[in-house]
Amino acid sequence: MAKIRARRRVRVAGFVLGALGVVANHQAAAEVVPESVPAPTVTDVAPATNQPTPPAATAAPTTDSFPVNAQVGTRLAIRVQNPNLGSRDKLDDVGSDGEADVVLWGQLHPFVKWQAGFVGSYGLGTNTRADVLDLVAKVEIAEALNLWVGRMPMPADRSSLSTVWALPTWNAPGRYSAHPPVSPLDTTRPWPGPRYGDYGRGDGVTVWGQLRGGRLKYYAGVFDLDQPDQSPLYTARLNLSLINPEPGYRSSSGYYGNKNVLALGVGAQHKTSGSLPASGLRVLATDFNEVNTDLFFEMNGGAAGVVNVESSFAKVWADDELASYQVMGLASYLVPIDVGIGRFQPLLRCQFAGSGKAADATSFTGIDAQLGYIVDGYNARLLAVYQWAKLQGRRENAILFGLQLLSHAK
Repeated sequence: MAKIRARRRVRVAGFVLGALGVVANHQAAAEVVPESVPAPTVTDVAPATNQPTPPAATAAPTTDSFPVNAQVGTRLAIRVQNPNLGSRDKLDDVGSDGEADVVLWGQLHPFVKWQAGFVGSYGLGTNTRADVLDLVAKVEIAEALNLWVGRMPMPADRSSLSTVWALPTWNAPGRYSAHPPVSPLDTTRPWPGPRYGDYGRGDGVTVWGQLRGGRLKYYAGVFDLDQPDQSPLYTARLNLSLINPEPGYRSSSGYYGNKNVLALGVGAQHKTSGSLPASGLRVLATDFNEVNTDLFFEMNGGAAGVVNVESSFAKVWADDELASYQVMGLASYLVPIDVGIGRFQPLLRCQFAGSGKAADATSFTGIDAQLGYIVDGYNARLLAVYQWAKLQGRRENAILFGLQLLSHAK
């Protein structure tokens, strides 16, 4: 009997290894070589710039048709700031944090694709951690109809679809500090504005599509499906690009002069009983409802440089949120002169969140004055940032030096 079980284990192991070998040797015949800036096409580490063209339905896949593609990214930051609550306005301490992402993707059928991403991070007083970043099964039938299932960036607004990898700033809008917000009664509620999820991801299902190569895109998603004790988070978004299309699921909040863009976006979210009450106030949670709009403009003036302007506004209806609205404005200028191996990009971002209905909610104000050194778009850049913030009456000062490196897709 032991010999029979041993032979069965050998046959099973051989079958699994053979299956893995077939998947690893497949090639994505439909993939398009990505542009160098912004970052590659199909990974969710960076924004999509080309929409893969599905192969002809009559093309029969072969064992060498679908390879596993990969991309690796690293973000490292050094912060000059006192990390202790009540002393974060002092520049008398130095700390560091960072993350590394590995993203794999491939194609199993002309209409069936997959993506898996993993992240490791450290710093900011938390333990070193590793987690699943993306885990998506994609059924992409046509430009206008695609179904993604699994863990993916939430289609809440432009920033959520860009993620931190394709933002000109180091932090996402609405995140006023490297530290989570602290209110006198509760420390568990998220930042003001739309819900993004951990690492900007959520577990759920998204139906999305595009028309005219990405001039008009729509998203309808259901998230928080990994939390059966809570109601789902419903999210929807429309994006209209008036000058040049922005194809693909992902967006970008800057193209470093590779594309002139004027885009308008609107989004909405709803979660029944999704606004948690502060400790000791009420037993029942209230509904979370949110709408947002954003405007993005980038123009390459050639010898005059590249101008980038972005703004967003979010309105929240809920009894127990930190703020009832969030507004952001950003302007940057990419200098048209090479200095060494890169170009300088000064940037200024201002944002404000107004008080909501909760008794402990007060306003948030944030100003980021940044100087970037852009070597290869989002693939290689250095940032020096002075951050000033006022969070619920407390002032913060911080100086940040950030390095982002992102390999080109293979």
